[in-house]
Amino acid sequence: MSYVVLARRYRPQTFEDIVGQEPIVTTLRNAIRTNRVAHAYLLAGPRGVGKTSAARILSKALNCQHGPTETPCNICDICRCISEGNDIDVLEIDGASNRGIDEVRNIRQNVNYAPSRTRYKIYIIDEVHMLTREAFNALLKTLEEPPAHVKFIFATTAVNRLPETVQSRCQRFDFKNISVHDIEKRLSDICKAEGAQIDTAALHMIARHARGGLRDSQSVLDQLLSFCKDKISLEDVNFVLGCIDEDKILGMFDSFVKKEASSALKIVDTILNDGKTSGEFIDQLLSCVRDLLIFSSCGQDVTWTELNTTLVQRYGKSFSGDTLMYMVQILSDARMRTTDSLLQRILLEMAIIKLCRMESIGSLNEIADRIASLENSLIHLGGETTEKIKEFTPVQKPITQHMVSEPPPEEYRTIKSAGKESDVLPDEKNLWEKILLLIQGKKKSTWALLKEGRFVELKDGEITIEFPGNCSFHKGKLDQIEEKKLIEQCAKEVLQSNIRLKLTLAQNGNSEKSKINIVSGRGSSEQQVADSTFSEPAVKKTLELFGGYVVKVNK
Repeated sequence: MSYVVLARRYRPQTFEDIVGQEPIVTTLRNAIRTNRVAHAYLLAGPRGVGKTSAARILSKALNCQHGPTETPCNICDICRCISEGNDIDVLEIDGASNRGIDEVRNIRQNVNYAPSRTRYKIYIIDEVHMLTREAFNALLKTLEEPPAHVKFIFATTAVNRLPETVQSRCQRFDFKNISVHDIEKRLSDICKAEGAQIDTAALHMIARHARGGLRDSQSVLDQLLSFCKDKISLEDVNFVLGCIDEDKILGMFDSFVKKEASSALKIVDTILNDGKTSGEFIDQLLSCVRDLLIFSSCGQDVTWTELNTTLVQRYGKSFSGDTLMYMVQILSDARMRTTDSLLQRILLEMAIIKLCRMESIGSLNEIADRIASLENSLIHLGGETTEKIKEFTPVQKPITQHMVSEPPPEEYRTIKSAGKESDVLPDEKNLWEKILLLIQGKKKSTWALLKEGRFVELKDGEITIEFPGNCSFHKGKLDQIEEKKLIEQCAKEVLQSNIRLKLTLAQNGNSEKSKINIVSGRGSSEQQVADSTFSEPAVKKTLELFGGYVVKVNK
């Protein structure tokens, strides 16, 4: 006979053989004992955890010659045929290759015929989520009210892809991942039956590598028995699975603690030259960081998961919880980026250098406390220290059209009325500054234009702002409906009353403009170039469209 793999030879044949699914086993056995077997079952869960095996055992329990019984004999012809998957009344259908409506129509026609030699005609549809929408719709009526002699058992690894109408017609059982301890025990029993010796560390490594899938662990054990024959060590497991030696992993964390990027990169070079992939290396690093993070969060009282004892004892107190979470973020990002990249080595090395150069990260609460402490210190400085801080604080001025020429005369920077010093109250000036501040927060371009004018007066619900004669562009821009409406709205918010805006140009603008040119030393020809530039339609349109300002005009 041809060789039969371990996963098939040691497949569960009774409910007692199913590993790690005690609640499901108990429910099915009680249903058989009390004659409460449903007409349709949905078995959902990850691969290799016993869904199809449970479906076959349930079929044998219902159709055994000594049944229905919760302990099928596995000796009679019906039990043997069901175990081999070739019984005429227990049909195992692959949902991936029989997913159309025509196959479902055949099932609907055949359910009306009584079973040939068993009590129940049972349809086991594996990977049922692969059926088409039309096939599911055609199956609904039969699934809800099948003949008394028909049972449906569905198995799937993607239960979320099944229509809710199908799920509601079935009793659903969710199979869970099998624990590392249960996998170790099952593999140890198989090794004893096969007459093979295996180290405890090697057994543990295989169980962890299976990630909850018993069939996966049996496949790895089968491969190791072919490689090692009768004696399996941890080194053999690492070689076959492509795992990195623990010494190299510990050396990598030692480099993280000492911040030695050179030694860490040498370890990376050794690992990659040994034929290991970047993804495998990052996965192991992530698993180790996870163990440290669990230990950092839960302490010594961790009984619900298996931690790397050597790693935890050596580096358990070397990293804070926030630092470990940052390490997870760096490694996860590198893992995703190296999946399809041709520069896997470079990306891995950059991530390792980041981990070697990182500083210890404190919690957000600690940072907030430090900021609050600094603020309190600054508040208590007061007096002379505060004045010194203000003295050295730079003031940013808006870039406006006045950069073409010198700033307006000093008289436009003071509050005047009718050509002399105004008696404007300080409160009115403060109100105008508040209005400007509010406008600055809403629209900086409007604020920059309005800043070039001077507050004249506030009278009868009207604010008068005067611009120098060379600021006609500013006035024209602010006279637009949208700009004017914004300014009046901000003034209303500050003054709590309806305000009108009045913009004026100084009557001595030409003379002042000439004075500016003389003071600044700008020649008439240079000023003509600037004036002609401003009069260009394209320049005007651009300034209006983007709300910009001319910074400099070159000949």
